[in-house]
Amino acid sequence: MSTIDAEVEVLRVQGSINAEPILAALRANGIPARTRGEALGSVYGLTLDGLGEVAILIPAEHEVAARELLAAGDRHELEIAEEENPEG
Repeated sequence: MSTIDAEVEVLRVQGSINAEPILAALRANGIPARTRGEALGSVYGLTLDGLGEVAILIPAEHEVAARELLAAGDRHELEIAEEENPEG
């Protein structure tokens, strides 16, 4: 794997349902992200001893920005802005 294609794991969460908002936040901030998870956990819904654990992976060149974004989320500094309605 070349440095351009290198991925880093920035977080592990329990289950894909917990991964989805994190993926959405990363992607909304221009950071490509994907998950890698335990197949048995996702098929059977197990969360025992690491089953159901999902790793969030990003390209290595986005690691600093992703970690800063995740840290801001942990500090509750992120908010969802409502879109302005041009019609009033």
